[in-house]
Amino acid sequence: MKLTIDNLNGNGTIDYSGSLLNKPPVSITRKLNVPSICSFALALNAPGPETPLRNGRVIVTDDNGVVLFTGYVVTEPARELAGAGTTGAICQLTLTAESDEVLLDRQSVPQTRATAGQTAGRLLSALTSRVDPTLLTLNIAATPVSVGHFMPDPGQCWSQNAGSIAAMARSAYSAISGTLSLAPIGTVTHVLSESAGTLQVKSLNASRVKTLANDITVCGTEEGAAYVTEIFSGDGSTVVFDLTLLPYFPTASHSKALVDLFQGAVINPVLWQIEDGGGHISLTAAGLTLSGGNGIDGQTAVVAIDQLEVGGALVIEAGGVQFGALSAGIVCGLYTGSVSAAGCFAGFLVEQVAGATVVSPLIEGVAAGATFTPTAGHSYTLRIRTYCVEIQRILAAYYAVGSNGEVSYGGNAIPAGAKLVIEVQDTTSGATDISTVLYDGWVVSSPALVTFAPVNSTNLIGSIASIHVTEAGAVWVMSQDPGGSAFTRKLGLATQGADARIERNGRLRFYTSAIPAANETITVTYRTAHRSVARLANSASVGAEGNGTIPGTARWIGSVTSPVTRSSADCENAAFTLLAQTTSRDAAWSGSYTGFNLQAPQDFWPGDLLAVNSISLGINVSLVVRAVSIEASTSSPDLPRYTIEFANDWAEALSMKVSISVPKDAWLPQQAQTAVTVLASLTLLAVSSVTGTVIQIAAGVSPPAGGGFEVRRRDWYFGPSNDADLVLRSPVSNFAIPREAAIEQYFIRQYDASSPANYSRFSSAVFINVPL
Repeated sequence: MKLTIDNLNGNGTIDYSGSLLNKPPVSITRKLNVPSICSFALALNAPGPETPLRNGRVIVTDDNGVVLFTGYVVTEPARELAGAGTTGAICQLTLTAESDEVLLDRQSVPQTRATAGQTAGRLLSALTSRVDPTLLTLNIAATPVSVGHFMPDPGQCWSQNAGSIAAMARSAYSAISGTLSLAPIGTVTHVLSESAGTLQVKSLNASRVKTLANDITVCGTEEGAAYVTEIFSGDGSTVVFDLTLLPYFPTASHSKALVDLFQGAVINPVLWQIEDGGGHISLTAAGLTLSGGNGIDGQTAVVAIDQLEVGGALVIEAGGVQFGALSAGIVCGLYTGSVSAAGCFAGFLVEQVAGATVVSPLIEGVAAGATFTPTAGHSYTLRIRTYCVEIQRILAAYYAVGSNGEVSYGGNAIPAGAKLVIEVQDTTSGATDISTVLYDGWVVSSPALVTFAPVNSTNLIGSIASIHVTEAGAVWVMSQDPGGSAFTRKLGLATQGADARIERNGRLRFYTSAIPAANETITVTYRTAHRSVARLANSASVGAEGNGTIPGTARWIGSVTSPVTRSSADCENAAFTLLAQTTSRDAAWSGSYTGFNLQAPQDFWPGDLLAVNSISLGINVSLVVRAVSIEASTSSPDLPRYTIEFANDWAEALSMKVSISVPKDAWLPQQAQTAVTVLASLTLLAVSSVTGTVIQIAAGVSPPAGGGFEVRRRDWYFGPSNDADLVLRSPVSNFAIPREAAIEQYFIRQYDASSPANYSRFSSAVFINVPL
């Protein structure tokens, strides 16, 4: 055993092996996805080695050069008088060191927005780069596993956030010898076989520690539920319209997705990646300042590190924008892949036309809508509003291992269209001018994720004072003048050139400059809020566990806290993943194994697998290493004692963190499903017209074979009954609902010919507030 410390005082590395005490022995503790700890005691007297210092670099190796630990002394050594020698007093020093990631843990994790659909390797790389990219070398190439949704917690240290990323991807990270590695659980397997002589049966302590569960209820966060279309009629004076139900709103911590006022000394590396080989991008008193480009699309750019999820309503603003002569490029662009004009989902195209700078909307790589010519010296706000009825575009990803091997659920994208409004507002004299809409249209298929690049300069000249990206909930307002065409009502602050705002109490409030005219039709589209939940059962397990006396059903009810369940679909995927564990007896193994010199031929680390085969105990199973404890005394040859603690997925939470708490507002399903079969929600349903006698509906999809569209007066009451809630069932896509009153509400789902019938997951609601 060799232990060296570089006290970083200029004296170099010192070998303290000869000063190590056997009691207590050198102790190294490795735990899954947390820093490793090394503790040891030294006996020092003059003229021996110098006293170790706090922050000293510690390296522990065995006699064969296998590195067991690298890190730094984290506290001042604890001193104790141990006796006296021929040269004077002998002191016993007790020291504790933490592995290399302590260098990152001492720094703060910056506040950043959530991101979705990224690999664990990319997330860990971004997290490390934001704290300090120079301290550790990354080895993450073998981790392509996707994480559905992740938001760094600035209240936790780097290693806690890194541990969360690794756990969600069912992976393990480690930091040793200056290298940070990330790999899926089970990348390394150690075979312990009784017949081969590599397993000492008396040193194995293993048991199944949890009962099975085959009926799982998972509760999640609030989600967007019914797709509401609510219609009002203006009278020329009313400015406040009360929505029938409260819309879904993001939490306050998620509403500001990205903000930068460009007031720092350098462009913020926490938010932006800069591509600028020619030195055309800088910070000045005017903000982000642009002085041209190399003429090649995508090679001079400012790109947000985190992608944006195109769900609900987003408002993307570039404020204080000034254009210089001969400008060319794309400002405030949203890209589906790499930053290039062809991949621009939405943005502002700046180009030269007849010797003048002209700005126009760029939609799916093609110029569209109206144009405007900026005035030299004027400041503008460029604004993109996107609206998608789907709030969540990337489902959470869940991973586990059960009796049938590895399983994974979720992580896929939800397809949806999006509405786009692109506008410009002259703010030279303050935020007093109304905004001019350059584009107001619909994109049939929108990307679930986009890369945001406020600057893509082929030759942009000018500056940008600020960037604001806001998640504005899930509300969109359209108006139609009597006999006129429909147009979008802009929501937000009056200083943003908006027409109205949506208050969290469910009120649509118009500003005095935009009061709806008499007989103007106002259509509000929004999602209601609902607690996500799912209940699933494994029928094969229920049947196998029952014996006539003991019921076969074994329930588990709780919440999955990580990866966060943002929707009922997430809850279903989490429940399926849990069932793969909770119905498998092999998933409940827990215990420990003790041996000596287990570092050869390959050292043990948390996240490795133990392939245990014992004929005498009747065990043939793979076990996940959770912790490794090493105790070593000074001896020749080395005899480090290893204690391996293991636990499989159900015995101890691994990739999924669960809680037995149930939210008080959760409506728990009364029946468990063995499979999830839901029809698509009617996201394209539209109200074609409203008269004094009928409401004309266009479902937007063809009816299911043998089924159709069911209309009811209350939500969550769909089924075969013909009670008072049932209004009608239509076998065709276009149908009429008879008017009954000035204020009406109907809920519509499609159903099929199954018995019992399958329905849409959520209703499309039609609320009418129009005089007869």
